[in-house]
Amino acid sequence: MISEHYRFLGSKNYTRYFFESIGKQGKVVKIVEFSLDKNNRWNLGFGDWRMGKIDDTVITNNHDVAKVISTVAKIVYIFFEKYPNRVVTINPVDDKRKRLYNIVFQRHITEIEPNFDLIGYINEKPETYSIEKNYDIFELKLKSKP
Repeated sequence: MISEHYRFLGSKNYTRYFFESIGKQGKVVKIVEFSLDKNNRWNLGFGDWRMGKIDDTVITNNHDVAKVISTVAKIVYIFFEKYPNRVVTINPVDDKRKRLYNIVFQRHITEIEPNFDLIGYINEKPETYSIEKNYDIFELKLKSKP
């Protein structure tokens, strides 16, 4: 899952990361931000950096989606290295992104399962992730080491 990725810069508290997507649209600054939601659940926000905030609705179309997703995955691993007891939620902002995240998790579940517990939500009901289903929201938690 984490193949070639972009170089990125992270904040001192490991909750905000910037990188540049480079492709047909030129250089586009991206941001990944973890923000406290509730009860040690941290929402993963991701999008283009525009006018001092995340724009998670824009479609950059820079033809580098695999490299961008690999970069986000690398950042998630680093976040969990620093904060192993936190839970990360991914709540897609639209159907296109929901479809993309479902595809990413389905394709990479064999790489994810050894390290993370993955929960999917359908109609706000949590269940253990299954590749046969399409989820509305995702939740990742680092597996406990024996």
